[in-house]
Amino acid sequence: MVDSIKLLDVTEQNVEEIAEHWAMEVQKNKRTTHYQNIKKEKLVVYAIDFYRNLKKLLVPDDRIEFTQKYFLKYAKKCHEIGIPLHEAIYGLNLMRRHMWLYADFQAIFIDALEHNQAIDSIMRIMLMMDYAVYEITQYYLDKQ
Repeated sequence: MVDSIKLLDVTEQNVEEIAEHWAMEVQKNKRTTHYQNIKKEKLVVYAIDFYRNLKKLLVPDDRIEFTQKYFLKYAKKCHEIGIPLHEAIYGLNLMRRHMWLYADFQAIFIDALEHNQAIDSIMRIMLMMDYAVYEITQYYLDKQ
C-alpha cells in the first residue's frame, strides 16, 4: 500500500484553495441550488474537512469502518441543513472533481510511476464514493 499517494499529497498541500473553488462552484451550480443559501465560509469548512480526511478514507486497513462513520456524519449534516439527497451526493461529486481538476491543472502526473499512482488514486476514490453514496442514501431513506 502506498502511504504517500501524490494526488492526496497535492490535495492536502492546497486544501484551502481547492475548498474555496468547490464552495464557489457548489453555490452557482444549477444542480446544487440548496447550497446557495449557506454561507460560503461554512461550505469551505465542510470541504476542508473532507479533503483533510481523504487519507483516512482511502489508505488505512480500517478505512471501510471510518468511511461508513464519516459519510453517516456527512449525510446527517447535509440533512440537518436542508440539502436534498441528490444535491448532497452531487456536492460530494463536485468535491472529488475539484480535487482532480486542481491536480490536472497543476500537471502533477508526469512520469509512468506517477501515472500509475494517479490510476490507483482514482480507483480508490471511486470505491470510496460508492461507499459514500450508499451511506448517504441509506441515511436519507432512514429519515423518511
